[in-house]
Amino acid sequence: MNFKDIRVLYWREIRSALRDRTIVTNSILLPILLYPTIMWLVYTGITFVSGQNEELKSRIMLKEIPAAHEILKKEFEGDKSIVLVHSPDPAADLRNATLDAIVEFVPPKSIQAIDNDFATRISYDESRDASNRARSRAGQKISRYRENYLERQALKLGLTRAQFQNFSIDERDVSTGREVSAFVIVLPIFFIIMLAVGGMHPAIDSTAGERENSTWETVMTTATSRANVLVAKYLYVATMSFTAGFLNLFAMIFCMGTLLAPLFGNNSSLRIPIQSSPVVLIGAVLLALFVAAGMMILASFARNYKEGQSMISPFYIALIVPVMFLQTPGLEFTPRIALIPVANVMMMIRDAFQGVYHWRSIGITLAVETACVVLALRVAMLVIQHEDFMMGSYSGGFGKFVKERWATKRHKDHKNPL
Repeated sequence: MNFKDIRVLYWREIRSALRDRTIVTNSILLPILLYPTIMWLVYTGITFVSGQNEELKSRIMLKEIPAAHEILKKEFEGDKSIVLVHSPDPAADLRNATLDAIVEFVPPKSIQAIDNDFATRISYDESRDASNRARSRAGQKISRYRENYLERQALKLGLTRAQFQNFSIDERDVSTGREVSAFVIVLPIFFIIMLAVGGMHPAIDSTAGERENSTWETVMTTATSRANVLVAKYLYVATMSFTAGFLNLFAMIFCMGTLLAPLFGNNSSLRIPIQSSPVVLIGAVLLALFVAAGMMILASFARNYKEGQSMISPFYIALIVPVMFLQTPGLEFTPRIALIPVANVMMMIRDAFQGVYHWRSIGITLAVETACVVLALRVAMLVIQHEDFMMGSYSGGFGKFVKERWATKRHKDHKNPL
């Protein structure tokens, strides 16, 4: 193996990729722009709709409000988001959507009579957003009035605020902003998707694409070994996959930190802790190497770009399925999960974003992913030993190749033992 030749071929592949519009778009521009743009559009849309909804007025009817609580009626009248209406048939108007909510003041259910006591019943149509909004506004206004009324009555009896309140609930959130962000946003899901997308097109272009353009045979007859050519192509695909994943990760961190700060305040810090960088980098490198090996093996059997896409698609789906583990925030990174390829790296990265390190599981994960990479490279080396495959004359996919060459060979060895 000649490292000088590998370096020359590697940089040739990189330069060729940077001149290819499809690869530049999918491995560089898409990771930077896609998800941040989607997040910005979604956030802008939600903000716009919320603002529009807040400006809409709720049509509410107050029915039989007690004379002792005229202040409550004045509070409803003073709210610019509420319009008090009167209807001879409020139930029909509510069904016809000409009325949003009915607030009825009914006798209290308590057995002991209390002066100026009352109960309320709010009727609304849950199938309509306007009616739900009216119910929420009316409920909040009545609750605030009730609290203020009880405080005033307590002061008349000589009770202090502390005596009247009797007990209180003090909440304390022990999670850091990093933990909240990691669970809410689940960055590793987007990371693995972009890792796969970033490696797919370079893998197809460096194998099936060259066969389609009739340059595969030319590259294989250069003044260096085939192993050097394939290693250079492999490192090139892994580099593009790794680059796409990290460009997307940093774009998401920057975009979400900017957009979600108004929503979560200080709890939306999306900065990756410095001490977790080695763990994240090692996991990303191993995953990129595995993705590159798997995609190149499958794409190398294709004769054109379209066939390459169809052959890689099952592998792409198989990569995404383990990511479903990350849908459960309470799932712990145990040694058993560390035995599952792809999912183990994602769990390791997710915990690293929170500053949590399960070293035993991390060790198992690195060993499993390294074994997967070695196994994939071993399969690739066995495949390139066949001349018809290297020259592009073999017709069929990876499954057919395994069945015809290796399964048949094992069968013959079994029939003719030494």
